[in-house]
Amino acid sequence: MNIRTFWLIVLKIIGISLVLKGINIILHSITTLSSMQVYGTEITNLALLTSVTVLATLAIYFFILWLFVFKTAWLIKVLHLEEGFPEDKVDLGFQLNHILNIVIIICGAMLIIDSLPELCKQIFTFFQFKNIMNEQQSAGWIIFYFVKTILGYILITNSRIITSFIDRKTDSNKETSI
Repeated sequence: MNIRTFWLIVLKIIGISLVLKGINIILHSITTLSSMQVYGTEITNLALLTSVTVLATLAIYFFILWLFVFKTAWLIKVLHLEEGFPEDKVDLGFQLNHILNIVIIICGAMLIIDSLPELCKQIFTFFQFKNIMNEQQSAGWIIFYFVKTILGYILITNSRIITSFIDRKTDSNKETSI
């Protein structure tokens, strides 16, 4: 494997992990925006500032994600990551598709490992508030952690499809940039 392929793998791994961590960023952004509407219009300047900040954060996040997953060749060129190595090849014995497939499976497993205990905790808390304190609690976090667990399962079971999608997008970006 040459140095360029090595950096492609590393940057795509970073990009895929950004996607998974971005789920929390998006959820917290939506929660922040919706909570600003709940508390009324007395603080319109603060609500506007918060909305602009959240939207700017999301835009920067998606731009960085796009760079790391779909424009990795351009990123390697701009950052001069191929320079400074004594040899042109790194012998690891792996192909890019296999490594991406493994990374996607590991990321799916990490999602399940992260969200399943929280899902159980939220379900327990929901029924505890409902039965003991007779309070109605929102099921939003239960839905979030359930979706996150399902997303982890989908990543594990469909890792080859996701890998081929990333390869197709990367190949189409190479063709348009040449």
